[in-house]
Amino acid sequence: MAEFEPTIIQTYAEIPRSGVRLLWHCDFWDGPLSGMLLYQSEMCWYAMIVENEDDGEKWYRRFAVIRLTSEQAADEQYWHDQFRQHVGTHTDYGDDERRTPGAVLPQQGWDAFYDRYNERPKPNYSGNLILGWFEL
Repeated sequence: MAEFEPTIIQTYAEIPRSGVRLLWHCDFWDGPLSGMLLYQSEMCWYAMIVENEDDGEKWYRRFAVIRLTSEQAADEQYWHDQFRQHVGTHTDYGDDERRTPGAVLPQQGWDAFYDRYNERPKPNYSGNLILGWFEL
């Protein structure tokens, strides 16, 4: 995944946190880094663009909201369904945006997903339309 420029914050409008609903994350490190969300009833990609770690202010992460084509959204949904079937549902967020901790399937089945997923060309959404950004 190509990184998105922090200048998105100055270029695009902030989307209120209540305006997006996380569906799942694809990348995670001490919190979500990227994944899928709902914005105005549309499935979109989100990707972290900046993180405030140690400047004495409130910690946050800011994310770009990226429109996907119907084919890109279907591809993300397909791979997420495969992940859920073979690895677990622990990356999903419920309607309350809480994850289901511990919903990991036995490790011996993971190769059925990862062997195929690792052969998948890495998606690049850097040319897609950015709809705005939000903060967690």
